[in-house]
Amino acid sequence: MTDESQADEADREIGPFEAPGGTITEVRYDPASDRELAVVIVQAIADQTGREIKSYHESPLHESIDVGAIETLLFGTQPNQSTGPATQTISFQYQGVLVTIHADGLIELAITDNSGRRQD
Repeated sequence: MTDESQADEADREIGPFEAPGGTITEVRYDPASDRELAVVIVQAIADQTGREIKSYHESPLHESIDVGAIETLLFGTQPNQSTGPATQTISFQYQGVLVTIHADGLIELAITDNSGRRQD
């Protein structure tokens, strides 16, 4: 008798918030700094995709997700006032990139479709 509950990773279906075997880029956000979370996210996406940051002005991040709510949920309302353990995360997709923000300030980016792939 075989245990079919442990499917091979290659056979596993990719969920809506999973990167399909793509490279993950990591950046750090410091809630106590003067840099806004939205700016850090968009700059990191532009760096990963090779697109100019100006190209994201047509569809601003704040029209896709409430970045202020993310900051409050993960980092609190005061600097260095995390609302929970670093294991808490929020994930969303923006411009073909999966963005996962951790309560410790780690931001992971993974390209989820071909439209966002960097052209070298």
